[in-house]
Amino acid sequence: MSRQAAADALTEYAQLVGKSESTEPEHWQASDLITDLLLGFDPPTADLILHRVTRDLDAERAEEPPLFPPAD
Repeated sequence: MSRQAAADALTEYAQLVGKSESTEPEHWQASDLITDLLLGFDPPTADLILHRVTRDLDAERAEEPPLFPPAD
């Protein structure tokens, strides 16, 4: 999935959840989306996913500019 596709999925998620979600900052929406996604897995698998995401994010962060404004 491309970064833009992920941003589009976040917009879609916020619209599907409801108006209260779509008015929240993107970083809150993203946290809610990721939490809901991880709840679909058993806890050990969710922990493995989070470990890999952290590693991948650290590796790619320096190369990609953010798509969203900074969190307050």
